Amino acid sequence: MVSNNFPAQTTPFIGRTQELTVIAALLADPACRLLTLVGPGGIGKTRLALEVASPLTTFPHGVNFVALQPLTSPDTIVPVIASALNYQFYSGDEPRQQLLNFLQNKHLLLVLDNFEHLLEGVDIINHILAYAPGV
Repeated sequence: MVSNNFPAQTTPFIGRTQELTVIAALLADPACRLLTLVGPGGIGKTRLALEVASPLTTFPHGVNFVALQPLTSPDTIVPVIASALNYQFYSGDEPRQQLLNFLQNKHLLLVLDNFEHLLEGVDIINHILAYAPGV
């Protein structure tokens, strides 16, 4: 069983079967390295992402949810991603590089939730995509 750190859902998920099917197919395509769900606040993007990602077993190093909504600075993105992965930084190398080194040989899915208010820190996504081809 693939591990995940998803928050527990207290209500059943109903409908949106077409969206679930399309997103699952995109995530199954190795050429799809980045997928963004967009729409107005409150329409259920987070719940849809959790619903489609939680049963995935094609990522041997897990499927991890990273809650970015409480963050107020792009400087905190790297530590929050590391925390979601249960990765502990060590003294020496810069934390961003440590995270990239950790991810480099992993085959996992990151669900980055509520990135829109941290767009100044979007470069971490580009670095992950370039440095960790299995993420």
